[in-house]
Amino acid sequence: MLSFFSSLLMVAGLFEVGNTQCPNEVAAHNSNLRTASANNTWFIVPVPKAACQQALDATYGLSILGISLVVLADLPTEDDSLLPNGFPEDYHPVLVDASYQDDIRMGPAKIQGALLGAGLYIPYVHRATTIGGNPNTVVQAPITAYISGPNDNAVAGLVPAIVSTLVEGYFLRLALLKPNNAAFQRNDNNIFSNNAAWLVAYNPVSGPGVSPTAYDMQFMKQDNFTTYSAKFLKAVINQPSMLQGGYFLANICQRNQYFYTNDTSTMTPVTGNVTFGPAADGLVVVRQSIIQKASPNGDGVYRGNEGFTGCGQNVGFNPEFCDDAVRNVDQAALE
Repeated sequence: MLSFFSSLLMVAGLFEVGNTQCPNEVAAHNSNLRTASANNTWFIVPVPKAACQQALDATYGLSILGISLVVLADLPTEDDSLLPNGFPEDYHPVLVDASYQDDIRMGPAKIQGALLGAGLYIPYVHRATTIGGNPNTVVQAPITAYISGPNDNAVAGLVPAIVSTLVEGYFLRLALLKPNNAAFQRNDNNIFSNNAAWLVAYNPVSGPGVSPTAYDMQFMKQDNFTTYSAKFLKAVINQPSMLQGGYFLANICQRNQYFYTNDTSTMTPVTGNVTFGPAADGLVVVRQSIIQKASPNGDGVYRGNEGFTGCGQNVGFNPEFCDDAVRNVDQAALE
């Protein structure tokens, strides 16, 4: 960890990333949809393709013949500006994020207070053709997603987690998040960080509870995007999400779009390490997750990843057939 960051410490003093929450400027134009001010840190992590497919199988299952129901798609090659340096052979991108959402609205309703979250997604996937999937309908597959209220108030995330999981087809787990009241924290060594853990058993009285780690991020600013373009990052985070349960059987997806297109919504390039723990993937508590084991040293640490941090406008659209969701991606989110 320190060896990677030592070469970047010379710019640490210049990294004044704004932790200030931007206003929700999309609610007025989307009164019947969920909108929020979303302060996110995103990373693209190259992970061996075999591990990505295994994580998909663990989440979405296999057919009775043992065939994967969700499979990896090819990365885009028709636009050189998306991946100017290409992508490592035999690897596939994994998207991981930590978020602090505030001013969350839907019509006249507004959630009181903020919600914190984190998630791991595999972009560029499609339903297998054996179950009627269209290889041209490329979406992202949520693997794990976590939610909590601020200040370790996991109970504040309980109702959204239940509704999202049982009704909306988007599986959410309760989490312990660090920091517990901001988008990220500054460490003593001028490196910024996030941590997400699965709150399996809550014990606020006598402690400790049971909370296996999902993902850690440690990062610093860089002046420009060097590995991926901003255009590619926007394309990845704005892919429609494949839903689960009955929605998966019905081939339903959801657009959860992020807009970084005005003065209050900026993208700050970052570089850093992402460490995956036992709760990074899978449906149950395990000693070591699939993506954790697939890391170069088997310890879950993936070094030198690129991404961005920033506060943007978030709009959650109503579920729709996946083919329609892909066609209906708001192009303004990709600009």
